[in-house]
Amino acid sequence: MTFVVAWVSGKKEITYRDQSSAEVTRKDGSRSWRNNNPGNIARGSFSEAHGSIGDDGKFGIFPDEQTGSAAIVALFTGGSYKNLSIRDAFYRYAPPGDNNDTEAYIAAVTAAVKVLPSTIVSSLSAAQLDELAGAIKVHEGWRVGTQTGGAATQHMVASAMSAGGTVQKLIDLGSDADSCQEIRAKARQAMVQIYGKPTSHNACACTLSLFLQSAGFGPAKIIFGAGALAQYLQQNGWPKVSVGNQQAGDVGVCRDDDKKTAGADHIFLVVKRVDSDQMWIADNQESFAPHLRFASGKGGKTPVDYFLRYASHSLLTTSVTDQAARLDEIVTSDEETDGLVVISTSKATLSSPTDASPGRFTDAR
Repeated sequence: MTFVVAWVSGKKEITYRDQSSAEVTRKDGSRSWRNNNPGNIARGSFSEAHGSIGDDGKFGIFPDEQTGSAAIVALFTGGSYKNLSIRDAFYRYAPPGDNNDTEAYIAAVTAAVKVLPSTIVSSLSAAQLDELAGAIKVHEGWRVGTQTGGAATQHMVASAMSAGGTVQKLIDLGSDADSCQEIRAKARQAMVQIYGKPTSHNACACTLSLFLQSAGFGPAKIIFGAGALAQYLQQNGWPKVSVGNQQAGDVGVCRDDDKKTAGADHIFLVVKRVDSDQMWIADNQESFAPHLRFASGKGGKTPVDYFLRYASHSLLTTSVTDQAARLDEIVTSDEETDGLVVISTSKATLSSPTDASPGRFTDAR
């Protein structure tokens, strides 16, 4: 099985899903085993670039042990480690400040690889690097737990999908100013459930939920939290796409690292790629016409953390029952949306980035 997405599905439990929507769940055992991450490599751009398909909030989740082990080798042969001695490398990789016995770690790996602590990492052979990764796996406490599920665990195709949900329909909705205004009005009204009055404030997830529903994808209920909606899409087979590789139809997720909740700062629909940074998007901001945004955060926005992309067999069928999870970011704030003015519903043009006013961009271990 080739897994395309994974997520935390319970206490000490990770669920993996493959392209046919078959699921496997790993429970108990060590965290490194549950995540197929023998080096306990932190979530983020490095783990994503080396094959992670999810994270548990701190560490990346890899599709298999081999990919996780290869990430260890890639880390130690990369620029941050290759010119260090093994001693210095492990003071960086497992510092005492993170509750590690770094000297014991060094002793364990040098004994396994049969080299001195002063050995420069770049001098290690491919075989020695594999031994190093194996020693790290052991020292990080790899312990096998219980695995259930497999090819027999298939999900039925959602009724929304049989109704004809397509990515192009989603793009068309987000590209059209009239459609955007209609969905924005529905989202404003839906936010009465949260604030007791119609508002576009904090309505990014609500708005995207309505886009997805209008395109025939679901979810059945509006999800009000940006982080909850991002997690929901991943749980339903939308794999992560790294920044710079986004395309029309992707969902952008911006996350503030300083927030204590599990959610995101903003979530939006990409309707046209301009280049690796610029894109036209549809969301609850900029008076809600399709407008330009930069993945880098240029113009005072939150940088995009990652994108999510619809994949074949992505089924928006997971039930939404946990009100606290749905409201994860409502208790804080998404990007500022107060004071928006309803604009004309004349058609928006997406032919060139100059069609938008520049003054609008205020909106591993």
